[in-house]
Amino acid sequence: MEKIYLEILELMKQYDTITIFRHAHPDCDAVGAQFALKSWILDNFNTKQVYACGYEDCGQGIFPSHEEVSDEIIQNSLAIVLDCSNKERVDDLRFESAKHVIKIDHHPDLTPFGDTQLVIVKAAATCEILTYFFQYFKDYKLSITTANYLYKGILTDTICFKTSNTSAKTLESASYLAQFGIDIPSINRELFDISLDEFEFASYIRSKLICKGKSLGYIILSDDELKKYQIKPHDARNYISEIGNIKEFEIWCMFTEKEDQSGFYDGSLRSKTIPINDLARFYKGGGHANASGVKDLTYDELMELMDKLQELIK
Repeated sequence: MEKIYLEILELMKQYDTITIFRHAHPDCDAVGAQFALKSWILDNFNTKQVYACGYEDCGQGIFPSHEEVSDEIIQNSLAIVLDCSNKERVDDLRFESAKHVIKIDHHPDLTPFGDTQLVIVKAAATCEILTYFFQYFKDYKLSITTANYLYKGILTDTICFKTSNTSAKTLESASYLAQFGIDIPSINRELFDISLDEFEFASYIRSKLICKGKSLGYIILSDDELKKYQIKPHDARNYISEIGNIKEFEIWCMFTEKEDQSGFYDGSLRSKTIPINDLARFYKGGGHANASGVKDLTYDELMELMDKLQELIK
């Protein structure tokens, strides 16, 4: 990895303007990596112009908002795309117009893109990969702000270190970040404590659970239901963890009807041990072996997917 680390650092030094991108419907790993990298660059190269690009904010945790950036700025920048396996899922496709594109990711690299790639599939989170990178350049400053963002990404992408891709290196990375004075109990409260309204919504979605056999469960929420609770679809899908601790389930899913396309659904899929990302790719999605997403499904496609997930379990 030494060669690619040095190449990326040299590219950062060369460019006065750096634009940082991540995937659509961003989670804490995506925005945590994005703002951690921005923070680290500015801490160490404070004359550079660094922009966090995208159109959506993360619905979990406290992060800065995305920034509006002109076409001209992007065209003259070094673009760094984080936590995104295929370019179609980047939350601002203007990254392709940049002078040089770096891809940093931990998903299976089935559709490579960019001029420089740092892909470590064994890493549990993109924030874990950035921690390796910053740890390698330990003579550079790593602030508590940067460490905070990175820890949030690792903690959430591993579901509090419960996913099957949580490794010794994952725990070593989290331990390394803890040395910078982050407030671990406070981060946990920020990410996982919920308001009374959120509690009521969580209670409602539990009542919507449908079991397909004993090992597969799913929830479907209509646009009307989401509007009743005044919650955005991708924020609602974050509640998939509400059914993730049912011991009988091998796979569990949550689907939300699209705001602007009645009868079409986006979904989040989770599993304990069974790889689901290959199947997710057939339904216009993808992701990790045990945590994937699908999008733009009709109801019939959704039901077909449930049948195929049940076949995976069998």
